[in-house]
Amino acid sequence: TMLSAAPTDIDLDLKAFEERVNSHLVGKFVNIASRCAGFIEKQFDGRLAATLAPELRAHYERARERLEQCWQQQRHYQNDDFAQITREIMSEADHINGLIAQWQPWKLAKDPTQHEHLHAVCTLAINYFRLLAIYLKPIIPATVARVEAFLNETFTRFDQANELLLGKSIQPFQALITRIDPKQIETMIESSKDSLEQKPSPSPQPLSHQGRGAKAASRGSSTSPLVGEVDAHSAAGEGATLPHPRSTAANPATISIDDFAKLDLRIGIVLQCGFVDGSDKLLRFELDAGDLGKRQIFSGIRASYGEPEKLVGRKVVFIANLAPRKMRFGVSEGMILSAGGDGGLFLLDVDNGAAAGMSVK
Repeated sequence: TMLSAAPTDIDLDLKAFEERVNSHLVGKFVNIASRCAGFIEKQFDGRLAATLAPELRAHYERARERLEQCWQQQRHYQNDDFAQITREIMSEADHINGLIAQWQPWKLAKDPTQHEHLHAVCTLAINYFRLLAIYLKPIIPATVARVEAFLNETFTRFDQANELLLGKSIQPFQALITRIDPKQIETMIESSKDSLEQKPSPSPQPLSHQGRGAKAASRGSSTSPLVGEVDAHSAAGEGATLPHPRSTAANPATISIDDFAKLDLRIGIVLQCGFVDGSDKLLRFELDAGDLGKRQIFSGIRASYGEPEKLVGRKVVFIANLAPRKMRFGVSEGMILSAGGDGGLFLLDVDNGAAAGMSVK
């Protein structure tokens, strides 16, 4: 539900995950079969109706045509636009659940004169469920495998949805997926904490010449990943020694000169800087990057710079070869370096002789 055609980062939102499973998969998708399969089993010996009236077929055909765009018309599957696919599928799930609520098969079951109509309504609902399962198979194959066992059928092509499942026997309905209890997520998080703890690296020992730490202000976050501590002597591999006896900091992991060379660090001159509507962490920078042109970068340093307009004209260091990141505010085209930690993040100073677009080595 969060993946689009664009190669953007996503945040792991376990609350959203819980809601997608409980509300969408259980409450909407599986709910279609669970509401109607029991009537097929108990009143019609587990066999679907052999025919459907034209008006009922028309309901199905309209839904089938709408979903065809997922692979034929708009080609959402070919374009990897899974977010749009899931929206289309859940829209159809809402539609059929509305029809079931309108037809009320539980009331039809109490009226012997509505026996045939009950059979038709429940058969249509099972075919709707089958239609959604065909389109969901590439996304939730394990769940749909249980659907296939329930329907005595294997889905191998999207165009299987062109033919209705009629006059066939289905298996007694069993729970296909269960709701997620929030306590299960809490337990999972607690049991994962040990594996998430950082273990100090036993080797190699840090090199003797250590520069001052530089951190990159995360695009979209108020905390920043460590870029690395490098200077010309340590990169050249001069003698490694033990940390300074008064140092209490953990030993940083070492990198090779080849690792450092992968970063294209450049000088940028701030042309514009301002707050970002809808974010209390980000500032939006427009940089003059010399021969690289202009760059827009979002940086999570708002807490340290309450008057961003005063940064206009300042020289900064940024990573020029970081893959662009599409955010809801716009595209961020790099990462500006800053120093600091929990007490705030502060831009690095650049000497006056450095010009826009110059490489940092």
